[in-house]
Amino acid sequence: MKITERVNGDDLVLSLEGDFDESTSPAVEDRVEQALATDALTICFDLSKVDYISSAGIRVLIIAHKKALKSAKSVKMGQMSERVREIIEIVGILPLFSVTGR
Repeated sequence: MKITERVNGDDLVLSLEGDFDESTSPAVEDRVEQALATDALTICFDLSKVDYISSAGIRVLIIAHKKALKSAKSVKMGQMSERVREIIEIVGILPLFSVTGR
């Protein structure tokens, strides 16, 4: 998995590329921890280049949401591949996040 980040105003955008699964989720979770320690008010996930998301990836998104709330921050979902969006909708967590892209 390739993880890149950029700042967009008060948002720290984490762009993920590849499969978001049990082998890659620890690296993403570490990056989220680092992002929460910054001055960014919002962490925005760009999942447009994620081909697959497993329950481990879903877990990281939920944990990011919970930790952001405790830090008076928020997590947004930016662009998502159609396959990833479908999985996130099926498991029912999309309402937890503000969605900024299609």
